[in-house]
Amino acid sequence: MDLFARTLDHQGTCLEALELTYAQAKLVWRLEPGDTPSLKELARRCGVDPSNLSDIVDQVTARGLVVSRAAEHDKRVRVIRLTGPGVRLRRKLIACLARNPSIDALSDERRTQLLEILREVA
Repeated sequence: MDLFARTLDHQGTCLEALELTYAQAKLVWRLEPGDTPSLKELARRCGVDPSNLSDIVDQVTARGLVVSRAAEHDKRVRVIRLTGPGVRLRRKLIACLARNPSIDALSDERRTQLLEILREVA
């Protein structure tokens, strides 16, 4: 199995363990703790249309991971913020995804080389 397939399998395992869909995980990942972007801004970060993100926000709101409220500057604008449980789940998500078995199998020297290459192309 190639690296890409193993990475996708690993992502799937992480999402399954945290009971998140890919879209929900992407939303949680793109929200920094304390950040309160508008639904439109969050949709831009996630690379989707705001109308498509609205249902995902409702799903994670029902799980208590985010709160959604009207913006103070404009009541027509909806802003999203991670809750305490959302922040904790986000940390778990990032930690799980960072433990990629394919990369963990590399020696420290090879991992350092890979990070240097990734920084160059980022």
